[in-house]
Amino acid sequence: MATYENLELDHYYLIRETEGGDITLTQVVLETAKSLLLLHIDEVETTVWKKKDDFVFEIIEELTQEQVEEYEDLFEDDDDDWNFNEIEFDEEELGDEEEEDDDEEEEEETIK
Repeated sequence: MATYENLELDHYYLIRETEGGDITLTQVVLETAKSLLLLHIDEVETTVWKKKDDFVFEIIEELTQEQVEEYEDLFEDDDDDWNFNEIEFDEEELGDEEEEDDDEEEEEETIK
């Protein structure tokens, strides 16, 4: 059976930690003398420390750099292309909100 020590820093792997468990895309992000910090890329990215001598059920394969880039392209963040000026607002709704804010300010001044 393989151990986490078989994984290399900054490399991506498909692993199955337990028999019958899910296959997880895992990256080694930090290495110490006795442990590894792993990034599990699933529905939610999580990090976990593993001792190098802990067993892993199966290292299915190491991804090539090309496969990693292809994976990252699938989930590329479009925030860089986001433009606030392209958002359309309903003018009537904005006008109503402004009027409500003005009314609240007038009430506060009357109370004072």
